[in-house]
Amino acid sequence: MPSYYRVADEIRRGIASGDFPPGTRLPTESAFCERYGLSRGTVIHALDHLECQGLIVRRQGSGTYVALPHVAEGTFHILDFSADMRSRGKQPTTRLLHKTVERPTPDVAARLALSHGELVIRIERLRLADSEPMALDTRYLAYDTCPELLDEDLERESIHRLLLEKFRLPMLCAEFAMSATVLRGSQAARLAVRSGTAGFRVERVTYTTNNRPVTYMLSLYRGDQYRLTAAIGPLPANGQHD
Repeated sequence: MPSYYRVADEIRRGIASGDFPPGTRLPTESAFCERYGLSRGTVIHALDHLECQGLIVRRQGSGTYVALPHVAEGTFHILDFSADMRSRGKQPTTRLLHKTVERPTPDVAARLALSHGELVIRIERLRLADSEPMALDTRYLAYDTCPELLDEDLERESIHRLLLEKFRLPMLCAEFAMSATVLRGSQAARLAVRSGTAGFRVERVTYTTNNRPVTYMLSLYRGDQYRLTAAIGPLPANGQHD
């Protein structure tokens, strides 16, 4: 695991355990460098990662603070597919459907901030649990970002983990968009449901340093296998909320 990720994970655990309560000013970057024996650039990278997750706040001329709790209406959590299925007592597997190099559509090019003429890698995979189709994933990334990815075993390896750990590409934060959809045609067939079945559509753009988009993924989930949950908190002390 990259050094910056280990540092970020330790600070994250300190926030979760209460060692760094909300609103607390964190030690300086120099103090973290001395504590972990790492360069300032590595420490800054770790703090960038935590800031992108909304766990800390940087204030110019003041320092870095643990973010205060806030109401997060409509928040949802999407787990790693394999971890999600194992938590249900199911055996996750992946079937590679396509991996190609192609010209992106205007929509994909815009999401990845690509220049005219750049090619993309498109990877389409079917995610299964106990051999039953659960989700259909299509992932895009600029070909120049990591052409070696095409040589990997994409049925047994996590693409995110490969990019992060093997190819040393920092994956700092992601934006999600979720909507209801109707599964039709080949999508329904691959997910083993009748055409017209309800499903969920989730789009994700993952970013690296300098807020540069790295991957764009479109996932289709079977509506009969998933439900959305939202967490709201903390609530006002008087118990009243609209």
